[in-house]
Amino acid sequence: MTFNIITLFPEFFESPLKASLLGKAVAAGTVAINLINPRDFAEGKHRKVDDTPYGGGAGMVMMVEPIALAVESIRKSDPETHVALLAARGRLFDQQVVKEYAPNFKSITLICGHYEGVDERVATHVAHESLRIGNFVLSGGEPAALTIIDAVARCQPGFMGNADSLKHESFDTGVTFEHAQYTRPEDWRGNKVPDVLLSGNHGKIAEWRKTNSADTAF
Repeated sequence: MTFNIITLFPEFFESPLKASLLGKAVAAGTVAINLINPRDFAEGKHRKVDDTPYGGGAGMVMMVEPIALAVESIRKSDPETHVALLAARGRLFDQQVVKEYAPNFKSITLICGHYEGVDERVATHVAHESLRIGNFVLSGGEPAALTIIDAVARCQPGFMGNADSLKHESFDTGVTFEHAQYTRPEDWRGNKVPDVLLSGNHGKIAEWRKTNSADTAF
């Protein structure tokens, strides 16, 4: 799977894309990452990518043309890429969207907004859709892009060392949260692992996990 990230700050991704399972997937070629800076498509000596908003208001707004040219450059070699703008007004990215994206898109282009926002014509004429990862505001789309990449990439064959790890996960089994997990020591400062998990009775363990999953909430 390929992820194209349009970002003003490609250095933001240097460390995360080298760490943990995602880093291993990138190194193995299971996941390919392309970082594209819209400044490379901006005009003028200063490669300007933002301007003041029409109608007035605080902050600066990212311009449509550099972003559109960046996306068009990607589509020349990757015409089927699915383009998503990361924006607070977008569709909520949850596990159902992960299950929609993972099997259906071999290439995903993520546009990271910044400053006060992005010219609305990016959402309406350049991207296929807009996504948000929660009901809060970030300084830019980069953290959201990493979240989406990790959530979708881990569903790709070969990403997880043990494919069974993808089974019975939170938000993916008809319940809100996965059951609680325990490991050694059996007794930690007087706080013991539930007896049923030590019983060896797989039927009772499965029943406990189902009940625990349904009861877990925040």
